[in-house]
Amino acid sequence: MSNEKSVHQRLSPMSASAKSTNRLILVVEDNDLNRELLVDYLEILGYDSKSAENGQVALNLIAEQLPDAILLDIDMPVMNGLEVLAHLAADEELRHIPVIMVSGRDDQENVVSAIGKGAVDFLGKPFNPTILNARLTSSLEKKDLRDRERALTRSLEQSLSDLKKAEASRDALTHMIVHDLGNPLAVIKMNTDMLKMGASMGMAVTEEALAERLTHITSASASMGTMIQSMLDVSKMESGQLVINTEHIDLGTFMNELSDRYAVAAQEVGITISVQVDTKEPLQSDRTLLDRMISNLVSNAFKYATGATRLALRVTPAGENVEIRVEDDGEGIPEELHGRVFDKFYQLESTSTGVKAGVGLGLAFCRMASEALGGSIRVENAEPTGTRFVITMPGRS
Repeated sequence: MSNEKSVHQRLSPMSASAKSTNRLILVVEDNDLNRELLVDYLEILGYDSKSAENGQVALNLIAEQLPDAILLDIDMPVMNGLEVLAHLAADEELRHIPVIMVSGRDDQENVVSAIGKGAVDFLGKPFNPTILNARLTSSLEKKDLRDRERALTRSLEQSLSDLKKAEASRDALTHMIVHDLGNPLAVIKMNTDMLKMGASMGMAVTEEALAERLTHITSASASMGTMIQSMLDVSKMESGQLVINTEHIDLGTFMNELSDRYAVAAQEVGITISVQVDTKEPLQSDRTLLDRMISNLVSNAFKYATGATRLALRVTPAGENVEIRVEDDGEGIPEELHGRVFDKFYQLESTSTGVKAGVGLGLAFCRMASEALGGSIRVENAEPTGTRFVITMPGRS
């Protein structure tokens, strides 16, 4: 007790100007008196501290919390200071912790060896609080500089990695857009070439043949227009520039008109469309966005719901909201992909045909449009097979 009092008395002038550093110093010393003395010094100097009586206990404490610096004795039982130093040097996360060796006058050879193995300084016994403070201050300043350099290096490496990923994504996106726009362009070119060829050879084109060619050209043009419009709309929504125009929508009329519009396309792919509207209350929403959301889901079912024979469109009340369901009985979407299908540029691929779903903007558009309207969209597995998309919209009135 008297020793502790004398320590505080000797350090009282220094303690008046000492500032709390919030730095944790680990004291590793097998001699109880020396260990307690160092802890007392650190407390008065404004440092937090932990202590260990040997190297193994020290490593256990380091595993729980990384210290800012370590005061490390050399000669200790169980695990000595040089063994601790070797362990720290072998670990990428630990090797940057400054280690100050604690030594007696007769232990200088081991101190030199320790500094050669990574220790940054030494503290002689008996301890001098002024020298202890100077050693710690210098070591911690060097550590802070190294930490800033490492953080800057990691930041630069991350920026470079992000740049490479962005370039790869841009290249992949460019490839997808070129590929997907190339398909309808090829259809347009083929049909116009056939018309030109017939005209150049003086061949008469029947009204039926001309109508068929024009239908193909119109369909391909519409497909290109949809892709381009999706890219523009997604860009507008991301920048907050999309204008929302709400109105009262009679859902029964709305869903039946949409079904009628897709009747011919459904017949061509062998799918039967059914409509069920379980509410007579109008919906306050943007008719154009809602139409495009449901149309995207219907078109996707026609193109990518392999094996589908039916497509059910259903509207049901859900509390103050309304749910619009688009459900097919095709092969379905694996459940592990449900969280990704609405990501921009994510392409679903049919497990049976290998066909990929467009440039990955249709479902991303549905997600952003539903959120812009204050709602949401989710995907579920249908029973016994198939996929169910559920659009939840607020504002029944």
